[in-house]
Amino acid sequence: MTVDPITLEVIANRLDEIQRIMKHRLFRTGYSTILRESFDGSAGITDRRGRIVGASGMTTHTIPYAKLVEGILAAYPVEEIREGDAFVSNDPFRGGVSHTPDVAVATPVFVDGELIAFCTSFGHKPDVGGLSPGSGSPASRSVFHEGMLIPPVKIVEAGVPSRSVFRILENNSRTPRLLIGDIRGQIGCTRIGAELMRELCARFGTAGVLGAIDQLLDASEKRLRAALSALPDGRAEAENWHDGDGVSKDPIRVHIALTKQGDELTIDFTGSADQSAGPANAVFQVVQAAAIGAVLSIVDHSIANNDGVRRPIRFVCPEGKVVNPRFPAAVNSYMPTTHLVFNGVMEALGKLAPDKAVADSGLGVGALAFGYKASGTGDNYVHYEIVETGLGATAHGDGCGIIHPIMIFETIQPIEIVEREFPVLVRDFSIRPDGAGAGKHRGGLGYRREFELLQDAEFISRLAQRTFGARGINGGGPAAISHTLINPGGPDERSLPGLVQMSLSAGTRVAIEQAGGGGWGDPRERSPDAVLADVEDGYVTPERAAADYGIVLTPLPGGRYRAAVPQRVA
Repeated sequence: MTVDPITLEVIANRLDEIQRIMKHRLFRTGYSTILRESFDGSAGITDRRGRIVGASGMTTHTIPYAKLVEGILAAYPVEEIREGDAFVSNDPFRGGVSHTPDVAVATPVFVDGELIAFCTSFGHKPDVGGLSPGSGSPASRSVFHEGMLIPPVKIVEAGVPSRSVFRILENNSRTPRLLIGDIRGQIGCTRIGAELMRELCARFGTAGVLGAIDQLLDASEKRLRAALSALPDGRAEAENWHDGDGVSKDPIRVHIALTKQGDELTIDFTGSADQSAGPANAVFQVVQAAAIGAVLSIVDHSIANNDGVRRPIRFVCPEGKVVNPRFPAAVNSYMPTTHLVFNGVMEALGKLAPDKAVADSGLGVGALAFGYKASGTGDNYVHYEIVETGLGATAHGDGCGIIHPIMIFETIQPIEIVEREFPVLVRDFSIRPDGAGAGKHRGGLGYRREFELLQDAEFISRLAQRTFGARGINGGGPAAISHTLINPGGPDERSLPGLVQMSLSAGTRVAIEQAGGGGWGDPRERSPDAVLADVEDGYVTPERAAADYGIVLTPLPGGRYRAAVPQRVA
């Protein structure tokens, strides 16, 4: 059924609103800090076949929803799916999620006895078992080391929660109260979404809503094809290097060959490294999500990210690659690899369309976890934090600072919350001077965050890029390298690799110094006033202003500098 343009717009906005309502309920009912403070979750809608209608929250979750529904339908024939059911899974290979700490929930939507859609949710959990607190041990050599592995199963059947499934989940987590609380929030938000979908069908008719969904997917496809047609045909390559997988010190190659022909795009990962023994692998649905996100960012970020945008893009990626590993590969530290895919696709597209080119976003994303025997509230065993960097600069301006390059909705947990719930003091949280690449337009800023442990703890780092940094373009400078330091500034200071697990005693300080994004254009073309402002704001030191930008500033009392006669170094 074809709906008129006005009705189509109304339905489109209502579908978007339903996704946002679900997301809001998800975060507001979250028990764990990783969900309610970092917002590491999402909510979305697919049709009955798993075609993605849309999602709100983490951008890398959108495409994987199709894999989630595919896994449900492979396990349960449609005639076995009933109104009031809800499904759960955390299997990266069968359930669509990124890694085992991401738990997926899906609630089928029935109207007049007919299955028409699924309301879906992903949410990162502080712990699902495995070798280490946080379920992300660098020692993982298999997905079985990374916690319980839940295939798509019914957690609610015909409206009745499965006590057996809940007991199994609870028994396999170091943070059972938080795990179950977060999952119940996911079930609740998807049930609300299902009810709102039924209300939408009652207003516009089921055929009208399903017809509108078809039109919205077609519209995204049409818009992306038009945007691709406007780019020159050609082939471009890009490659980035991951520090290593924790087993071998050899860097891991992520290679992209991109071919644009007419209104279609082929993204070929054949030149990438084979899957790693350690947990640096990224499952393919997440790689696809990162690549499509990069394409939309370059060509037209206003295009709705639904199943329609998958149609003009062809992926070539043999199984067994680090970006498409075979089961049961370890995948818990997938994000640094996924980030290199994001940067690489943007770099390759920028070679085809230089006016749209973007410098590398800061490298060094991932997460930290501290496992405690007890904490301020008595039961929050795992302190888990997402780590961010900064965006690369463009022809239009400086990069955005202290933000996750892909999962832009995620936030850094507030100091007050962290210190209240965990036995830790945050000794520093500040902008990292000189962390971004210099350029006519400067890269986005990185940051520094230092923790002091008040109890003995198990420390787990799921980071990377402590060797390789973000590159600038068009003459822009590279960003600094990210670092992880133990007892910084002390006689026993030491630097850690990205993937590490170790026991730390109370009083130990752990600092992360996060890189910024790469610069765009010749730094000598940056406005002297902009350099002066960066120095006075603490973004750039006077020494780097002279070395990178060729500008010498005269210091004045109070941390100010003379702006009237800045001089460029010859």
